[in-house]
Order: sequence, then C-alpha cells, then structure tokens
Amino acid sequence: MHSPGSPADEQYCIAEVELFRDLSRREMAALSARAPRRSLAPGQVVYSPTEPLQVLFIVKRGRVRLYRLAPDGRAVTNAVLEPGTVFGELSLLGLRMRSNWAEALEATELCLMSEADVRGLLFTDSRIALRIAESLSTRIDELEQRLTDLSCKTIEERLCGTLCSLARRQPDAPVKLTHQQLASLVGASRERTTTALGHLVRHDLVSVRRGKITIRDFDALRKYSDGVRAT
Repeated sequence: MHSPGSPADEQYCIAEVELFRDLSRREMAALSARAPRRSLAPGQVVYSPTEPLQVLFIVKRGRVRLYRLAPDGRAVTNAVLEPGTVFGELSLLGLRMRSNWAEALEATELCLMSEADVRGLLFTDSRIALRIAESLSTRIDELEQRLTDLSCKTIEERLCGTLCSLARRQPDAPVKLTHQQLASLVGASRERTTTALGHLVRHDLVSVRRGKITIRDFDALRKYSDGVRAT
C-alpha cells in the first residue's frame, strides 16, 4: 500500500480526475509533476477578484464554492465544484471568474497549472481539450438549471434538488454544510432555509445533526425536487 503523499498516491489522485481519464499512467505521472498540489481548509478562500490570478485550478478532492458578494453583503453562490472540475481566470480556455470568489466548502485539494503549462500540456492535447469543453458545458447547464429553479420552484423543492446534487456521488454519505451555506445555495435567507429543512425532516426525507444532513430517501427527495409528493 502506498503512503499518502507518495508519488504513486499523487498519480492515483490525478487518475481520479475525470479530466485526465484518457491519459496513460505515464502521461498522468508526467502531468502531476507539473501541477503542484494545494491543500485548503474548510472556508479558506483560494481566489479573490481583488487579486486575480492567471491560473487553472483543478479540483482533485473536496468541494469548492464559487460565489459573488451582493451589494448588501450577502454571499450569492453560483456553483459548487466537485472533483474533476476546473475553474480559474484563464483567457486561453475562455474561463472567466469575473466578480466570483472561490472558497473550500470542506478539506480540499487542488492542482494548479500556469497559463504556460496549460498551453503546452493541456491545450495541445485533443483528449484533454475535449474533457475541458465537456466540463464547461456541464457548468453552463447547471447554471441554467439553477436560474430556472430560482424562478419556478419553491424553497423546499430547491433545497431537495440542491441536496440531491451535492450527494449524487455518495448518496449515503452526509452532506456537510451549515444552514447559512445551504441558504446561499438555494437563494433564500438562513431562517427560511432552516424552516424548509425542518419540513423535510418532518417528512422523513432527511435527518440533521450538527452541520451534517443525511438523506434518508434519495429517490423521494429527487421526486420532491420535481414537485412530486409522496401519497
């Protein structure tokens, strides 16, 4: 067994990222040597519009929240990025952070690549370029769905959809978010979000304990997010 932090472990982490799934192990090892890791603690900001960086960030472990600050000081979440997704201010790839901030929602590991390395290592490889295009397309679809949900769904339905999205990789694992973080994701106040969460608890769809939300019935929660109520 390889110890954490060893070269083999680093290569394994790269292999987990969807962006590089078409590469050979030798290619992944060469890439990992040019993409240093950065570990983030929960709540740590990795990108600020006040100090823009021309860097490609690749989420390897954990989750990253992209958000904007509203005039009244509220943090409005635009996306939650999971392992395998990319973000950053990199005109070469058409990536724009604009006024977005990025912070870790939990213990997170990122790969960082400079513009020169992106140009030389990623952009010239048609396999990776295709995966990047797929990732960005998915992000656009998710943003469009989020805007539709904000205008057409109740807060309970938005909450169900958000929890399903966050738990889709590991439905049995608890979602580790505070009520304030959830409120930012569903576009509501903390008080209304807490009330809506209590509604889901009473219907035995989720259980809540100290910043952890466990989904009790994933299928029913997904149906609820689409307006289908259990009879």
